[in-house]
Amino acid sequence: MTALPGAARRTAPPVSDGDGRRVRSAVPAAVGSPAWIARLAATAALALDGALHWGGIVRPGAPGALLGTFVVAMAAALVLPSALAVAGRAARTAAVAGLLLVALALILAIAGVPVAALRPDRWDTLTANLANGIGTLPALRMPYRGVDPWVRAVLLSGGGLLVLLGAALALAPRPRVYGAALVLGVLYVVPIVEHAPDHPYLDGALFALLLGVLLWADRLNRREAPVAAAIAVVAVLAAALVAPHVDSGKPWVDYEALAESLQSGKSTTFTWNHDYAPLTWPRDGLELARVRTRGDLYLKTADLETFGGGAWKQSRAALGGRSDDTEFAPGHPDWMQTIHVTIKGLRTEQFLGAGTTMLVSHSTKAVQEATPGTFQASDKPLRRNDSYDALVYVPKPGTVAMHRAGFDYPNYVMRDLALDFPQGSPGGAGPVEVDFPAWGADLTPMVRSYRGYPFLSLDEALDASGYRRDYELAQQLRNGSADPYDFVLNTMARVNRDARYTESPPPPGKLPPLDAFLFRDHAGYCQHFAGATALLLRMGGVPARVVAGFAPGSRDGKDHIVRDLDAHSWVEVYFPHIGWVTFDPTPGDSPARGQQTDLQTASIPASTTSRSSTPTRDRPARPAADGATVVNPGDDSDLALPLTLGGLALALVGSGSLLAIRRRRRLERSGDPEVEELRLALVRCGRPPAPDMTLAHLEHLLDGSEDALGYLRALRLRRYGRGGPPPTAAQRRALRHELGVGLGLRGWLRSVWALPPHPRELLAALKPRRRRSYTA
Repeated sequence: MTALPGAARRTAPPVSDGDGRRVRSAVPAAVGSPAWIARLAATAALALDGALHWGGIVRPGAPGALLGTFVVAMAAALVLPSALAVAGRAARTAAVAGLLLVALALILAIAGVPVAALRPDRWDTLTANLANGIGTLPALRMPYRGVDPWVRAVLLSGGGLLVLLGAALALAPRPRVYGAALVLGVLYVVPIVEHAPDHPYLDGALFALLLGVLLWADRLNRREAPVAAAIAVVAVLAAALVAPHVDSGKPWVDYEALAESLQSGKSTTFTWNHDYAPLTWPRDGLELARVRTRGDLYLKTADLETFGGGAWKQSRAALGGRSDDTEFAPGHPDWMQTIHVTIKGLRTEQFLGAGTTMLVSHSTKAVQEATPGTFQASDKPLRRNDSYDALVYVPKPGTVAMHRAGFDYPNYVMRDLALDFPQGSPGGAGPVEVDFPAWGADLTPMVRSYRGYPFLSLDEALDASGYRRDYELAQQLRNGSADPYDFVLNTMARVNRDARYTESPPPPGKLPPLDAFLFRDHAGYCQHFAGATALLLRMGGVPARVVAGFAPGSRDGKDHIVRDLDAHSWVEVYFPHIGWVTFDPTPGDSPARGQQTDLQTASIPASTTSRSSTPTRDRPARPAADGATVVNPGDDSDLALPLTLGGLALALVGSGSLLAIRRRRRLERSGDPEVEELRLALVRCGRPPAPDMTLAHLEHLLDGSEDALGYLRALRLRRYGRGGPPPTAAQRRALRHELGVGLGLRGWLRSVWALPPHPRELLAALKPRRRRSYTA
């Protein structure tokens, strides 16, 4: 009787150079080997680190969604080798395609795509929505603060797909570690470029160590690994010490200055008054200014406080005059900051500020006050390379503060409750000014003519001007609102209802432009959305004004780059004891926005409910206490946990099936898989057989149950007798019990690893047992 077979080397010898030194393993590390485990750990750590960083490119952040997509992606990557091992080309292709389809569906669902949209009969709509979200990406500014669910889904699922691709490359039967490193590097680098981490040097050191493990785990043997690890740690620590000194404010190669020199003669000038005509001016992404701020700020150039001739314009009467512009909220020093502005391709008389600009200093041009809260150059306009500092007050209150602000308005904001109607009086009396009473004042609007008619009828003025239905709409919105802030939300919802963004709006014809926008066309650009919102707010008794300038721009390190694409108009609303608060009713697909920033959003989820009865069917998302926009996740948000748990189950099943396939192939290569499995089980349980050990001798030495002895007897008869059935499930369980007996929990775990449950055991456990009647 022959002895148990010895351990045979199943891997090819390493490739070596002429001196016999090891260069690289000729075959990939086997599943379960220390090198494979190190590669798996490094891949998982890199993917998890990158996924958590990727979750920061949206606001509010979504680490939970990215954690779920990470689990699904890693699970699919572990199962993929099993799918590739399926026999038959057609079956293999079907297995791989099915696995990737399931993984993609789970990633999209966790990222926020409604589960109903994943049905095959709705794939055309799903593809169109995803394509629209992808098409919006070039215009986005990161972090994305919008509420467009498809844009958020595209961003979050993109991180999950990068995890899936990187893990699949790293854990493939023939791993592509360089490709995996490139993909996982993109997953890590893109979000930190858009939003720097809190501890960049420590974060980078961790990434460098993990990347080194991924790249070189398969190339090192056990003797080389400690030395390599020590060298890597020393190198990373040295780099962490040197990096802060190398990271200076001045670049080594100022490629931006080189690019600016090629376009030094190019500049752009803007006219800020509204006219609502189609936009035809060219926009090629020219850099206009660089602004260093704390956080994202809308950059103001002019207040358009006068509504005259049917459009919003800058008030010439206020130019050069000194007047109060705002109150300052106590206890909020963070609402005040000094910004630094450097002019690039812009030629302007107005200084770029934010909120209420209180002071301009260190300017290369002479400064004078323009309208309250803004400044302009008194001599020559600002040009390329001019710079200055501006002290600005930009309040960012939360929802509760604005609801409780009340309506104790200071006298100097009453000018922002007046509207000029060019044809507002009958009988040719000419233009009139209507002063609307402030919220809470039990007064009627006062109509005054510029031609000597002190008191006129409001109804006649509205009929003559063409704004009667606008006034009635404002009163309807006001009556359905609980307080001024609620009125602002209702007004923005009505302005956005069924409206679309277009830079070629239909001509108004005989109607006033904003009236045609609200009641007939529902199409326009930022001038229409901001102008209509301010018009309705003033008619309802809330001080408001239109503001012209630039959206925050794209972030580049500590600076915001402002381009010609960022030219924009929005609304400021006054809240007592707080000041002018920024609201932007323009939809997020406009070139200047590309996302929703600051306090308010314009993409209004229909499922958002109102806190009071209102005639509008939609309401904007309310800002949180810190001013950040709260996004309604929709009805499928509660599916994230089940989907994540499903991904974990998929990972366990996939890794188990992968190990089972590897184990079966190894045993088949031995020539006698059942006996080889027994030998491996004895070795893994710490009981290696002697070189001359036979099955009969082992059966004689084993002191166990009859089922355990039956396992050995069945193997002996199948190998040396006339064949017979394989060991039963009960015999396999009994032998596993004997292998772990006396060794506690650790021994039981080792016995399960040594002799894993066979599918026959699982099927036998699932079969219902026949019940026998009890007899005494």
